[in-house]
Amino acid sequence: MYDNVVLYNTLTRFGNYYPLKLKHNISDIITKLNSNFKWVQYNPRKNIDREGLSITSLDGGLSGYPDLDSLYDYYNETGIILKEEDFKIKTPVYEYFSKWLDPFEKYIGRTHVIRLNSGGYFPPHRDNKHSDIKSFRLFLPLNYNNQSHYFMLEDKKLEFNNGVLYFINTALMHTVFNTSTNPFYFMVANVVLDKQSIDNTLQFIHG
Repeated sequence: MYDNVVLYNTLTRFGNYYPLKLKHNISDIITKLNSNFKWVQYNPRKNIDREGLSITSLDGGLSGYPDLDSLYDYYNETGIILKEEDFKIKTPVYEYFSKWLDPFEKYIGRTHVIRLNSGGYFPPHRDNKHSDIKSFRLFLPLNYNNQSHYFMLEDKKLEFNNGVLYFINTALMHTVFNTSTNPFYFMVANVVLDKQSIDNTLQFIHG
């Protein structure tokens, strides 16, 4: 039995943000997503211009509810407790990201692709506020532009290569915003914390 904090610290031992050796062609993904699917408002209780497509969901559907909602707000509304690992049924969007996600397939939790429109943002927040950490975050930029797209991890601006999968320690304070006139597209995957999922990640570390 492995302690989750120890497992998480194994990931952060190599840094709070680093690329993995998982890089694939992204040339037509955005075009296909826009052509084949209807984007859903992300966290509809907030008046922020951002949309999403569920890559995994509770039922394999693309309604976005409650997949793209705040789980905290959903609990307050319904009394139902949902965890990131409950969202494990693949939607039709999964096939576009399978090359990055298949190494973690058994451990994938709530995962989605975000379209952060012009002026859209995620305010400063932490994804883990409890003593026990259940999952970790992987991030895939699809059209990152370092002149207009910002991912701040505490006081550090992160830089990305499109098509490369990254580990990010989102237990730290972070914020994302788009100052471009065009949308910023990226994927966020929640991976259930487990010794095997950690080993699966570490095998792709550079060096």
